[in-house]
Amino acid sequence: MRRAGEACGPSDLQRSRCCSVIIAVLASLNLLTQASQGGSLTFNASVPNPPAELPVLSLTPQAAPVNLMNRLIAPTAANLSSAKLSPLSETPLLQKSKIKLPEEVVGVVENDHVKAWANLRTGDAEIYPTLTTTKPISPLAASSLALRSHEIFTSSEFIAPDDTRVVIDRAKVLEGATYVRDAAGGVHPEKAAIPYYVYVSARRFVAGLPVEGPGSRALLTISSGGVVEGLTRSWKTAKTLNTVHPLSNAQQVRDEITRQLQPVLKGADAVVDSISLAYYDGNGAFLQPVYRFTVHVHSQTGGTSSTTTDNFLIGYVPFAKALEPLPSLDTSGGTPPKAPVLPPKNSILFNASFTISVGRYVVRNDDPGWVNDANAFWNSLSSANPYLFSNSQYYWAYPYEFTTQKDFFVNSVNLALNEVHGDWWYFTTYQNWGDGVSLWNIPYPGYGPSANGRLADWVLHSCEMVPSPEDTAGWVGPWFTIFGGMRNVVGYRTIMYINDGAGGPYGASLGSLAPVVSSWFNDVMSLNDYSGHPTSAAHGGIVRPMGRPSAVSMSGHENDSVLAVSWLPRATSLTIYWIPD
Repeated sequence: MRRAGEACGPSDLQRSRCCSVIIAVLASLNLLTQASQGGSLTFNASVPNPPAELPVLSLTPQAAPVNLMNRLIAPTAANLSSAKLSPLSETPLLQKSKIKLPEEVVGVVENDHVKAWANLRTGDAEIYPTLTTTKPISPLAASSLALRSHEIFTSSEFIAPDDTRVVIDRAKVLEGATYVRDAAGGVHPEKAAIPYYVYVSARRFVAGLPVEGPGSRALLTISSGGVVEGLTRSWKTAKTLNTVHPLSNAQQVRDEITRQLQPVLKGADAVVDSISLAYYDGNGAFLQPVYRFTVHVHSQTGGTSSTTTDNFLIGYVPFAKALEPLPSLDTSGGTPPKAPVLPPKNSILFNASFTISVGRYVVRNDDPGWVNDANAFWNSLSSANPYLFSNSQYYWAYPYEFTTQKDFFVNSVNLALNEVHGDWWYFTTYQNWGDGVSLWNIPYPGYGPSANGRLADWVLHSCEMVPSPEDTAGWVGPWFTIFGGMRNVVGYRTIMYINDGAGGPYGASLGSLAPVVSSWFNDVMSLNDYSGHPTSAAHGGIVRPMGRPSAVSMSGHENDSVLAVSWLPRATSLTIYWIPD
């Protein structure tokens, strides 16, 4: 991503001339259409020829892999409340916090967070790695450690055989590095980049086509010695129900894509980069065939260049009559944010009863996907623990919420979510070009209980806001100023899809009292949207894989759950974790 005025490509005049030529050529080929409200839509991809028919599959929950999980967590039993999964509501941690969960949710507590849980009704399950105690792995050990995952992925306890095919993806490594601040205020590296875990995910296929959507997610996290430290499974058993025939021809598919993009085209140009056949798993009752398309959107900003990169979206068109609703790019689900208001100070800084206050801040006048993800995050978070969280602030984003009035907004809540466009230590609050906030300009003393506020954890659902040592040696940037008793920041170091679906599973993990950092990596690394290894030009024009998560923590607090909101001093040591290219 480039900021306005940063030169890393052809001049504006050259770009303008090139664009004029390209537009003329596309128009002559009937591949470019002019939207009624000004923006252009270009199809750089053709609609694939559909087969005469494709199967539809019904989904039923698998049994929760309780016995498998008990065996996997046994090697770390020293720090656990129990070596076996049991009803979480009966554990001292939840009873002390007066948190009640349904009886079908069983798990294991490690210190002050939930290490593992399984839902006996849905079959969904998670084990979260313990970052502060894990041992580094050999840089050459990734491939050998990944072999351990094959044993589990092929076990019927984890993924039962059915009418679909499972393909194990290539391993990805988690790395970490630490910077410290000395008494004189100097900042210097303490630990260079070290590999800690290997992540291996599984991809589901039907009739040779990949499965997309929030369901059919499976991930294993392997540490030194082949120990399985983490696990994600949201995966139902599929059985062929019948076959369906294509509903639309190629022109009708393009027309539906155009319809979904009409709101975007009011002030932007869009390019459809790919159209392919796939299956969609909405974590409901069916696996149904779809046309999957990807789009990048360039905002029209009155002749000025965008401050951050183009928007990236994924959309779906039914192959046949939809048996369950598919997400549509022109639709916002749930309640929209409100205009921000300055609340009375006492109501912000003091609670009559213990709840985790949540703030959500969404970029203005932009894609509905931001609102959808903010609502998915809150719905999952609050449904996991309906009495633990308060929906304190749900506002359209403005710069002052993070700068001059930060102590009344983002620094007044315990848990904050930004749904915004981003770049290195930077985000916009109006589309992807206006009302920007540089993290370098966050007023000292930053955020957190040592900075006149309450913020403990900050979720940045945004492109590139958390660069890693792989991106820049100065990754620590403004974080020492910002960490005024704040514990964790999670985000991405590369480009992401606006509607990648991260909010729902991550909200569920936080609501289950999982570690803030390792659950972020579990949930993002298991998303189907990045399984095909898409790439995009990132900061500085470097092409990198999309959807690479990263996180910065006050060293030693990576395992904290959202329950950890007590006072902390300013950070003197910061650790970053990231998934390399």
